[in-house]
Parts: sequence; C-alpha cells; structure tokens
Amino acid sequence: MKETLFLKNTEAFAESMIRCGIRGHFAYPITPATDVMKYTARKLPEVGGRMVQMESELAVSNALAGYACAGKLGATSTSGPGMTLMQEAIGFMAAGELPCIMLDAMRVGPGDGDIIGAQSTYYQATRGGAHGDYRVIVLAPSCGQEIVELMPVGIKLSLTYRNPVLFVVDGVTCQMTETTTFDDPYDYTADFDTSDWSYTGADDHSKRFLLTGSYTHEQGYEMNERMRRKYEEITEKEQRWEQVEVDDAEVLVVAFGIHGRMCKDLVANFRNEGKRVGFIRPISLWPFPNKAFENIPSSVKSILVVEMNHGQMVDDVRLAVNGRVPVHFLGKTGGDIPMCTLAEMSCEVSKLLEGE
Repeated sequence: MKETLFLKNTEAFAESMIRCGIRGHFAYPITPATDVMKYTARKLPEVGGRMVQMESELAVSNALAGYACAGKLGATSTSGPGMTLMQEAIGFMAAGELPCIMLDAMRVGPGDGDIIGAQSTYYQATRGGAHGDYRVIVLAPSCGQEIVELMPVGIKLSLTYRNPVLFVVDGVTCQMTETTTFDDPYDYTADFDTSDWSYTGADDHSKRFLLTGSYTHEQGYEMNERMRRKYEEITEKEQRWEQVEVDDAEVLVVAFGIHGRMCKDLVANFRNEGKRVGFIRPISLWPFPNKAFENIPSSVKSILVVEMNHGQMVDDVRLAVNGRVPVHFLGKTGGDIPMCTLAEMSCEVSKLLEGE
C-alpha cells in the first residue's frame, strides 16, 4: 500500500533507503546533509538498523568500506567538503569492487565554500578525486519523488556491478519540503547474494583477500582490464535521461537537478508562444547520457547548458555533441537561490532563438 508523506528531500532520501533495505548509515554532521543522519538515527533502530556518527568524514568512508567488505550495503550522506575528505576511501572501494550508496548534498565551493546550495562538485562526482582509472555511478534526481524512485535503481546498480553509487542533489533541492509517495517497504538488498565475495571468515570456503593493488605487473593489468570492461558495460546499459519536445526543437536546454526541473516550465512557456524549445535532463551523470545527443534533429541550432557552477557539465555536453551544434553556457554560484532564475534562462533562450 502506498504512503504519501510531506518531507524534506534529505528526509525523503533517508526514508527511501530505509524502506529499500539499507540498515547501516555512517555519517558526520555537515550542512545541508545533516537531516539525513538525524532521521536515520531515529528511524533505523525501529527496523533493526543503526546510524553511526563517526569522528570525521575520513572515518565515515572507511567504516563504509569495512561494512561493504562484510557483504553489507551501507550508506553515507555528506556535502562537498565532506566528499573531499572521503575520496581516498571511495577510490579504494571502487578498486576493491565494494558497493555502497552515498549522497552529496552539493553546495558552493571551492574549499569549504558557503552552505548555499550549488552544483560545484560535478567534476569531483563524475571524474573522481582519488587516483587511478576508476568510476563511480552518479545519479542526479531533481525532486523528492525522483529520489524515492531512483533509490531501488541505485541499490541494484551498486550490488549488480559491485560499485559505489553516488546521488548528487544540490543543497537547494535537499532543503525543499515536498509531498512524496512511497511504495511498501521492500528489501532490495536481499535480492543479491554477496556470500561468494564477502569477507566473513573462511569456515565454508577457501581464504579470500582484498587486493586493490598488484603483486605483479600482469596482475595489475588484469585488474584494470576487468574494471575497464565493467565500466564499458555500465556505459552501454545504464545511461539515463529525460527529454521533452526534442524532435522539432530549434534550441535545446540541458540541465540537471533543480534547473532540469525548471526546464519543464521553461519549455512549456515557449511552446505556448509557438517557439520550438526542448530540453534534455541527464539523470545519470556517469555514465553521461551521450545517447541522448546522438540523434538530435537537424532543426537544433543551439544548445544552452544551465548549471549552478562556473561550467562543468557543459564539457560533457560538448563532448557528446562533438562539434555538430554550438553549445552555450549559463551558470553562476552564490547569491540568488536558485542561482539562475527562470527569467534569466528564458532571456538566454530567446537570444539563441533570435540568432544572437
């Protein structure tokens, strides 16, 4: 039986991960993600789980790795500065093929930055902050309802590919309170058997060891090639996006998160005026939905990328378009919330429609 609740989107993230079977949440307080740990501290014990407040983000990420080694899917929630401190352990988990669920409540950078919501950690999320050739699967929901709908997807991705999965939600969206509908609780983690790789003692199997480096050049080569093949499979199968009014568009707007959500009103307003504007909203930031741009119609004369940063996803759009269409950028950080208003977005689209 479905249940509708009125929650902050950080709380919706917490409620959805509990309902989907996650029983271990490791966290350290940081704005604007602290509401997740406050919620799980109260709710997880009711279902036999636990929120563990660690002494630092470094401790959080290593506890998350240890939990995964035991074959358990755990979660953490943090913001940009906290994500920075977790990068070494995230790289370790990717190399060790250890699954986990993470939330980055994105805020302004660089450094500690302000607590105002932004999308400043796109590069960190999609390129990684640890060394080596590794990838983290990145999902970018635009509202509380989509957080809930993507949680089972994230869990399945993490356990299927044995890889960290990161939800990126700008701090503005995190702090919004919305009506969100939940399905009945279902333990998606129970659909996966981790006994063939988890490190829980050798009573019933031969000794296992976790190797994230190599003892020989050949061994290191094989590990990297195995991961490369996995990432190629993820790239082929797991691209996700939403698109509206693309088939005859003259201008396409590309945005994720809160501005991707605003694009629905933007496009509707222009279409009501008879102007051919469409939008593409990436839902998976890695793998980036290159397929969405493979067959954009010849009617498209310009693409406008809108972000709450100085221009990060715009690089991926330009790579996907590969010079076929001019790609323009609108973005800023700090100040108004959301950073680029609907009026500003409309003004830029109008200029492009007029050929400016």
